[in-house]
Amino acid sequence: MAALLPWLGTFSAEALAAAATPRSHQRILVLVKLAGGNDGLNTLIPYTDPLYYQHRPTIAIQKHQIVDIGQNTGMNPYLKALQPWWAKGNMAWVQGVGYPHESLSHFRSSDIWETAVDATSYSDRGWLGGLLPGCKPGLHGISIGDSTGPMTGKDCNTIAMQSPQTFLSQINMLEEMGAGGALRGGNAVLAHLGNVYQQLYATGAQLSEKLQRPTPLGVNFSTSEVGRDLESVAKMILSGVDATVYMVTLGGFDTHSSQNGVQSNLLHQLAGALDSFAQAMQRGGRWNDVMLMTYSEFGRRVQENHAKGTDHGAASVQLVMGGKVRGGIYGDKPDLAHLDADGNLQHTTDFRAVYGTVAQRWLGQPNPWGQFGTLPFV
Repeated sequence: MAALLPWLGTFSAEALAAAATPRSHQRILVLVKLAGGNDGLNTLIPYTDPLYYQHRPTIAIQKHQIVDIGQNTGMNPYLKALQPWWAKGNMAWVQGVGYPHESLSHFRSSDIWETAVDATSYSDRGWLGGLLPGCKPGLHGISIGDSTGPMTGKDCNTIAMQSPQTFLSQINMLEEMGAGGALRGGNAVLAHLGNVYQQLYATGAQLSEKLQRPTPLGVNFSTSEVGRDLESVAKMILSGVDATVYMVTLGGFDTHSSQNGVQSNLLHQLAGALDSFAQAMQRGGRWNDVMLMTYSEFGRRVQENHAKGTDHGAASVQLVMGGKVRGGIYGDKPDLAHLDADGNLQHTTDFRAVYGTVAQRWLGQPNPWGQFGTLPFV
C-alpha cells in the first residue's frame, strides 16, 4: 500500500471538490508511449526512395505490402486497421521529429522527451506538468503504468495506476483504515502520510463512483496489454472521470534483431487498440473532444545491422488521431542521402513544435516553446 504514495500530486480540498464535478466535452489528450525506440522508417515508409531499399536489403517493407497514403509514402501493412481513419481525415503523421544532439540512451532520451528540455539540460518537471494546472483545477492526469512521465510536477494532480480495478482495490484497503485516520497524531510525518491517504481515498471515491456503472463501449478491444489499457481509458472518459490527460505505454520497440517480426507484432497490437479506441470515442460522442498522440524516445539507425535489426537512431515519426485532427503528413520527408556522421536521419521537426501545438491549439494554454513554431495538424 505504501506504493500508492508517489502516485498522487498534492491535492487541495478545492481541487478534490472540483475533481468530483466533471466538465462536459472538455478537451482530452491521450498519450501512447512506444517505449524502446520505434523505427520510423518502417512505420511511415518512403517507398519510392531507392536509398531506403539500399540501406535495408532484408528488412525493408516491400512496395506491394505497403498501405499507400499518398505523397510517395506508405504505412506499415500492420497498421492497416487505421486506414479508414486516415481516409476520414482524422489521422496525421509528423515526420523527422527529434532534437539537436540527440542522446541514444533510452533513459536520457526518454527524460528529454518527457521534460522538453535541451539535450544538455535537466528538469524534474514534465512538459505537461507545467501546462495542466492552467487547464482546470482537480484531477489533471491518469497514467496506466509505473510513472506519471510528462505529467510529473508538484502542482500537477496526477495518478499512476496499474489498472483502475487494481487502484480501486488498493483504495478499499485505505477505507478499512479509516482513510488514514490511523496515521494521525502529533507526528508531522504521520500527519502528512494521513493527508496523502485521504487524498488518495477521495480520488478513488470519484473513480469508484464513475466506474461502478461504466458506460457501455459497444466495441470489442483486443486482449493485448495496450488494448486492455486503452479500453480502461475509454471507459474512464465515457463514464465521466474528470482527467485532462491519459497515458498508456506499449513497450518492446528496441529492435536490435529480427526487427520485422517484433515490430510487426507491436504495430498490429497498436493499430487494433487505436482503432477500437477511436470507434468507442465516436460511438460515445467524444471523438471530437479527444486527441491521441504517440511518442517514442528515438528512432532507429537507417542502415540495418547484421542481426536483421536496427540500432539506436535519431529522428522518427509521431502519429496523431482525433475527430478535430487535420489529417495529412507534416514535416519534411526523410533525407536518406544526407545522414549524420553516425548514419542517422537528421531531424527536421523539433519535438517541442509538436508539444507547442498541443499546448496552444488543443489545450488552449500559452506555448512555452514558441521559438520552434507550431504545426497545423489541429
